[in-house]
Amino acid sequence: MKQIWFVQQQPFDFMPLKAGLGIITEERLKEYQDTMNSRPLTAVGCLCPKIYTTRTRRMSGEYQVVRGSRFKAKPLDPPIQFRVVESFEIDFETGLLLYCGGALHISYLSSDEHTFSELDLGIKGTTMKMLHDELLRLNKKATVDTKFYVNRLAPID
Repeated sequence: MKQIWFVQQQPFDFMPLKAGLGIITEERLKEYQDTMNSRPLTAVGCLCPKIYTTRTRRMSGEYQVVRGSRFKAKPLDPPIQFRVVESFEIDFETGLLLYCGGALHISYLSSDEHTFSELDLGIKGTTMKMLHDELLRLNKKATVDTKFYVNRLAPID
């Protein structure tokens, strides 16, 4: 099983990721949100489930979430594990997902309640521009021309 870090999820105790993987309910996520209201959560506001992660590399297989440095990484307790079930290259300029010579509009990844960018960061109100800016901030060597890949996460059966 491969190791993976979710730096932007740590301030929220990985709750959006847990909700996206079905480890906790959306009701539990809302309860957690309510306890956070005394502290500034983000510039945007409320949390929602996270079911995608966008990275500079295509992901495949099974992963375990860790924290710490590369050389002293430790799995979370209790563990958060998932598998990647689908992966697309994303073109932020056109809003298209590229795959096997075809293309889909980014709205393909949205749900009835949340946009793709909300489901990627786990924060309601996130726009595509905000997501792209966050990806550039998290990936110091990335530029506007860097290829990014959207990976859909699912619980390990």
